[in-house]
Amino acid sequence: MILFKKIYLIVIAIIMSSGLAVQTVYGETIQNLTSVNLKQDIQLQTGSDEIKGTINNSQSTEAEAYMLVVKNKQETLLKQTVVLNQAFEARLNRKLKPQDQITIQLEDQNGTPVIDAAKMALTKWRVLNRPTNKVKTSNWGNVFQNSRIEPKKYQVVQAPKTGLSYLKKPHYIASRREVTTFKENDRSVNNTIKGYQTALLLPTRSTNLVNWQLPQGSVMHNQYLYVMYESQEHKSYGRIVRYDIGKLKQLGVWQNGQDNLRQLEQKVNQHNFATTTDEQLLQTIVIGPEFYMGHGQAVSFNKRYNQLWLVSLTKKSRQQQLTQVDLNTLYPKERHNFIFKDTKNKQSFHGEHNLSIDDQGNVAMVGMISDKTAKQLAAKNVRAGDLMLYHGYMQNGRLRMAISNTVVRQKPGYFGQFLAVKSQTKQLFYLSDGVYYALPADKWADGTLNQSDINSGVYTESYNTREFESQGWDSQGNAYLIVNRGAEVMQETK
Repeated sequence: MILFKKIYLIVIAIIMSSGLAVQTVYGETIQNLTSVNLKQDIQLQTGSDEIKGTINNSQSTEAEAYMLVVKNKQETLLKQTVVLNQAFEARLNRKLKPQDQITIQLEDQNGTPVIDAAKMALTKWRVLNRPTNKVKTSNWGNVFQNSRIEPKKYQVVQAPKTGLSYLKKPHYIASRREVTTFKENDRSVNNTIKGYQTALLLPTRSTNLVNWQLPQGSVMHNQYLYVMYESQEHKSYGRIVRYDIGKLKQLGVWQNGQDNLRQLEQKVNQHNFATTTDEQLLQTIVIGPEFYMGHGQAVSFNKRYNQLWLVSLTKKSRQQQLTQVDLNTLYPKERHNFIFKDTKNKQSFHGEHNLSIDDQGNVAMVGMISDKTAKQLAAKNVRAGDLMLYHGYMQNGRLRMAISNTVVRQKPGYFGQFLAVKSQTKQLFYLSDGVYYALPADKWADGTLNQSDINSGVYTESYNTREFESQGWDSQGNAYLIVNRGAEVMQETK
């Protein structure tokens, strides 16, 4: 009895010397600890011997003391008294290494575990390995069905004035706030998207793995958002990152400028051990293997066949490549080489900077007529800056393309960033920085397009703008944008 009292007093002295207010003393009473989550409440980092946190027990407001034991396999790195619901800091016996297999345990005065040990793992992105199966390849040759030189006179349709010029580069600005809002200005014409607001802040600090600061094209299908990231190290190579938007919404990481993914990114880069919340977030992001992707902006989803396609230039002059990406491996399963070539004047040209596929499988690409191209065309009424539509479809395993007899005058801004079709309205959206045109693709293709058919959304008052990378819609028809500086997903506001 005397021995027990001495131990009791020694424990009290240890706890009080740590500055902890104690109501229920270590070892005297074991409360229900089912709500305790050691993995969530304790912070560890490789390369550091520091351990800190607050072990929360929501089922008790009393300050219960237990022995905290940290081990690497059989090696004990820490054995120290802590009080639940109170912050603590301590030093391990040594700095943690990436290969350590860390477990954390709470014990009573007899050294008996009072809850299951928590196995700690490093905060790491989920990266898919490159598949071993061979990619199917083919050469389609020339995919053109008609000659670019005919007719000698195109129909010219004047688009709404946006206040921006295709000749003047924008001045890109960066977001310094957690929530950014864009609102249309009075130059918008029949625009149904009145504005955009931050929905999800994306990782933004580039590493050797992913060029996070520069997302390019994107598509959304069901609950997944697929974003193309071009490599910093290898020109024309990149990766696809898949975000599970459905799960992110369930975790409360959507809307209102939540920066959870950026906090997660920091923990990955600092080699922190993952909390339970970290592991839940990591499950929502999958990084595909690197492959030859081009710039990453010419990407679209063929809902009719549930296929993801992208277009890139090959290393041969003017030859292009249409690539189908496997949705499970996020790596190419088919590659088809082709060219656009006028059969009369032998001129080759390309439109790999954008690609759109609608629900019926119709393919569209849009290109701008340059000074050189305008001189080469037989039609005398086209000008540099006019937009030309290349349209077609996939038939018998091959792409077929033609040119519309109508050009749209003129490009809404300097960079043509993305092309996408809205399934609900069958409108083709041509995106530039801070602005877009929306117009019926079928009317543009068959030559019945009128000026009144073209809508526009303008979200900048000058050439100062965020970089608009891609545009799309979710299954409910809500529009979203991927923008840069810093990278984020924005969703339309009504």
